Amino acid sequence: MKFIQRLKYYLIGFSLGLFFVFLLFKDRTWNWLPENRVLNFIAEHPILIDENIYLSLSDSINFSKTTFDVVLHGKVDFSNSNTTGKIKVYHLYNDNIQIEMALSFTDSISRITKFKDITLPYTKNLYEKTSPIYMDNENFINLLNDIKFTFSKIFNCQIQNWGFNSNIIKKNLFSIQVLWKESLPYNKPNPQFIAYITVNGTKYLIYFEKGDQRIRFKNIIKADQLIKEQPLLEQISNLAC
Repeated sequence: MKFIQRLKYYLIGFSLGLFFVFLLFKDRTWNWLPENRVLNFIAEHPILIDENIYLSLSDSINFSKTTFDVVLHGKVDFSNSNTTGKIKVYHLYNDNIQIEMALSFTDSISRITKFKDITLPYTKNLYEKTSPIYMDNENFINLLNDIKFTFSKIFNCQIQNWGFNSNIIKKNLFSIQVLWKESLPYNKPNPQFIAYITVNGTKYLIYFEKGDQRIRFKNIIKADQLIKEQPLLEQISNLAC
């Protein structure tokens, strides 16, 4: 067989192989790649920072957004990272913003050790003298927009009683305000969130779970029906319709 014919058959077989791989994996993310593994780990586990430094940085409204812009949309510079030992330090960057993070895969946490030009102290105990950083609303809403919404029977029952349909949540998602300290953002297998959302000028509290492929809204209550000094998660998770 001539070389040109062999090459033709090879290219046809190779193209068919790529096509079938695409069909099999088109709905999956490439989480197994080293860079994606690092970034996904950071995004899905607590991010800590020195509590004294955080007090000064938190005055800047863009601090949380800047951090998560890098984590969600940035790259890992492995050449400037230290990936040996129990605690690994990764150099992340996005546009002109650079951050270094110390990761403990054993403890499932990360800690910011450098933010732009500010070097932050840390010890082998990454929990020592730290404050958690929560995702900014803009990045969080963008994540929600990319995932399919589903609704529990109780949730649908509640909004139908008020004359709404499920589309009202998507239309007003821009108004969502997550209550991070009341939520369980790192709960496994499904993180749980409590948030306020405003619909037609009325404030509601919503309770939902986040999975890999969908967001499931489980319950909703008008904010003025909440009982003071009773845990919000306890109130909203036990609602009936």
